Amino acid sequence: METLSLWIQTLVAVAAVGAAIIALVVSAKDRENARQIAAEDRRAALEHAKLMFDLDVLLRLSENFERAGHVDTEIAKDMGAEARALLNALGPERLPQTWADKRGATLDRAREYAAEPDTPPFKRHEIEVHLELDRVARRIEEVIARK
Repeated sequence: METLSLWIQTLVAVAAVGAAIIALVVSAKDRENARQIAAEDRRAALEHAKLMFDLDVLLRLSENFERAGHVDTEIAKDMGAEARALLNALGPERLPQTWADKRGATLDRAREYAAEPDTPPFKRHEIEVHLELDRVARRIEEVIARK
């Protein structure tokens, strides 16, 4: 009878160890699944935020163009600067015709212009900001595209 009791205790211990291992595996898979869901949620939230940002920029740019200039030259300059800044945020791929008309230069040409010794400092600053804005926008696109 003692041997039967010993065998039963051994089987119970083996079953308990097996159940613990199964619980650990299930827990690990559950954590991995939760991480994947959280990563997808973050990507979707970033994509949503980017779409809302793009919508805002496009609406502001549309409003700027709809006003079609201003008789006050200072206001007209401000509107032009705003339009160029908004185009910088969108980049040449999104609005190629508008970019060609309003900005013209490629990013490589902008880098070359900034490196020229006679380029005014304020233009260098403008180009530096534009290049960084482009880098950040591309990084956001990479994160959104990653699965």
